[in-house]
Amino acid sequence: MFIGEERQNTVVILSPEGRLDTMTAPELERKVWRLDGDIKVVILNFSMVTYISSLGLRVLLQIQKIMKERQGKMFIKNINQSLLSIFEMTGLMALFIQEEKMVLVRKEKTKTKLTLSLSGKVDDETAPSLEKELYQEGNEFSTIYLDCSQLNGISSRGFEVLVKIQKNMSKKNGRLVLQHISEPVQAMIEAAGLIGVLIQEENMLLQKDIAGAEVLLSFIGRLDTETLPNLQQEMSKLGPTATKVTLDFSKLTYISKEGFRIFLQLQANLQQKGIALEIKL
Repeated sequence: MFIGEERQNTVVILSPEGRLDTMTAPELERKVWRLDGDIKVVILNFSMVTYISSLGLRVLLQIQKIMKERQGKMFIKNINQSLLSIFEMTGLMALFIQEEKMVLVRKEKTKTKLTLSLSGKVDDETAPSLEKELYQEGNEFSTIYLDCSQLNGISSRGFEVLVKIQKNMSKKNGRLVLQHISEPVQAMIEAAGLIGVLIQEENMLLQKDIAGAEVLLSFIGRLDTETLPNLQQEMSKLGPTATKVTLDFSKLTYISKEGFRIFLQLQANLQQKGIALEIKL
């Protein structure tokens, strides 16, 4: 079994792939046993786990016991519906599926740019620690990127902190840029009326509207080398029933040369599949 590992300070994210059963579950347990003693938070990313056996559940109990002995915690995230039903039937839902707090999982620095990767939720409890981190780093860097790909929630207090930091960065001719925003978090930003405040041109937001065989993709921001993978990923998800794709570029502020090249390539691919393409400018 392949188990991805990503760590930052006292936090580690383990991402097993495939089945967690008699053959593979002990490998995950050994992985946790071998972690450094200073690891206090283990996040199990189950997005690629397809099945869990009774032994797999026992191993999870053992991992939780290990972390308690180390005065740490274990969280499970990104569980599909079939696995959730197993946890529910075994009565282990409340034990394993806990409310995940915001965790800073990675820092990347250059001379002028800082990237922070967040996991969990920015809420009343965790927003102050994020504010402190951003204020400290904001004095050193002109641009701070927040990688929100693993962020699943922002409370009103979290929005207050982000807007405050954005204004503070602007006073210094700097920027706070949210990247890789998930659809649920995007919906929260829109509901809060903060699209124009927190979503800078460097981001490309993608909104989807699927009605039977017709798909509408609406874009906000820039289509460049950084945001192109989002478009390519969505186009790759088109099902066999799709007959028409509408790309709404009316709120797009910039398209790079690479963006044009990939766009033409996608257009040719759609034609080969017999899918009609409409562009709204």
